[in-house]
Amino acid sequence: MSPPLFVVVGHVNRGKSSIVSTLAADESVEIDAMPGTTADCHRYRMRIGESVLLEFVDTPGFERPRQMFAWLSAHETSTAERSKAVATFVDLHQQSDTFARECALLKPVLEEGLILYVVDVARPPSVKEEAEMEILRWTGRPRMALLNPIGSADYVDQWRSVLDQYFNLVRMFNPQRADFAERMQLLSALREMSEITRVPLERAIEAIQSDRRENFVEGASILAEMLADILTLTRQKRIGVDVDPEPYYTPLSDRYYNRIRDLESQAQQRLKHIFGHRNLSVQQEKIPELSDDLFNLSLWNHLGLTGPQLMATGFATGAAAGGAIDLAVGGLSLGAALAAGAAFGTAASWWAGRQLPRVKLKGIPLGGQMLQIGPMSNREFPWVLLDRNLLFFSIIADHPHANRGRVAIESRSIVAQFTTTARNRLERIFSQLRRSPGVEQVDYLKSTLADILTEYLLGDGAQKKAKNV
Repeated sequence: MSPPLFVVVGHVNRGKSSIVSTLAADESVEIDAMPGTTADCHRYRMRIGESVLLEFVDTPGFERPRQMFAWLSAHETSTAERSKAVATFVDLHQQSDTFARECALLKPVLEEGLILYVVDVARPPSVKEEAEMEILRWTGRPRMALLNPIGSADYVDQWRSVLDQYFNLVRMFNPQRADFAERMQLLSALREMSEITRVPLERAIEAIQSDRRENFVEGASILAEMLADILTLTRQKRIGVDVDPEPYYTPLSDRYYNRIRDLESQAQQRLKHIFGHRNLSVQQEKIPELSDDLFNLSLWNHLGLTGPQLMATGFATGAAAGGAIDLAVGGLSLGAALAAGAAFGTAASWWAGRQLPRVKLKGIPLGGQMLQIGPMSNREFPWVLLDRNLLFFSIIADHPHANRGRVAIESRSIVAQFTTTARNRLERIFSQLRRSPGVEQVDYLKSTLADILTEYLLGDGAQKKAKNV
């Protein structure tokens, strides 16, 4: 069964390419604010694996609709023959520059395409657009009108009164803001356009929802792997038995913190990949958790758990900063440990009120000393790390592919909304990971952590909304 073919048409600069990008979940669609960017038809196939579910055609805008409609009216023989008149016009004028865009956009319509006509409701209907609608009606093809509020929605009522005369269905759809649930609701509405495409559309919707669930499961595994790798991370430096360890603290801590940044960045790139946002730059306007460094202390005021929540989750309180440092063989004094902490570059702000990762200086049986930083002993850290990356996940899982600009993030903590039971389960895992368990135990903890995160993600509001189409 052939995938449904949707031809997105309309006047120049009405958001046709944005509609295609969001509906096809394809960031490769070229979008430009300059009028007339789309000069030719471009086909985009929505795929899952090797299966093509839907096909969208991004078309150039009408250029001379009134002149074309005048030709059609002059050559009309009967109402029943109007679609043939459109086909005749395309055959006669497709080599002409005069009606090149009209012919280009009508060809896929005549190939049994279903019409999605896009209008900007920030502007009132014009004579040109009425000519466009007449031409589309003459094709005899199933058609839906999409009201796109590019600037505002000042003329919605005027548009609806006009569009109802020409189109089977009229829907409001903002491709720059539509989340996954809104996208699925529109795809569900497209089933009403034609009985011929109803079954393949239903299959496509089912496949898209199934793929999304699989993406959520994969995303949970990516987050679990990142958390486990970061919480068990250590960096070591071997030095002589009588060598002063202080000059090695800063470069070793730089290696440690840079590796944490790399692990988080790699996880986020993998998440962007599975949701088709490879080139999306996730920034923010309200709080610093995504664009600023993970070790920026100010972001901790927005993320993680509150004091009472931390206590309820079993956090130790009142620990001195130096309590985060394990002093082993080598005789590193507490004063030296404090000096070491102060030298840890980006972590210096932590030292003022938060625990650092463990620092060990111990003797080696064959001689010399081993300086080690990690694993991360700060019990607040995994909650901040999880919170910020769940926020990242929620953004890319719902972000429309047509929106290529700055992402505004709501200032909220996700983990603070977890139930006490869920927090306790997670804290037990975090605690075990901090003890540097063996490989088999780490794998088990990753798997358990992934199961907990999967349960949360699949039960989240966005996923529930998607089931209601």
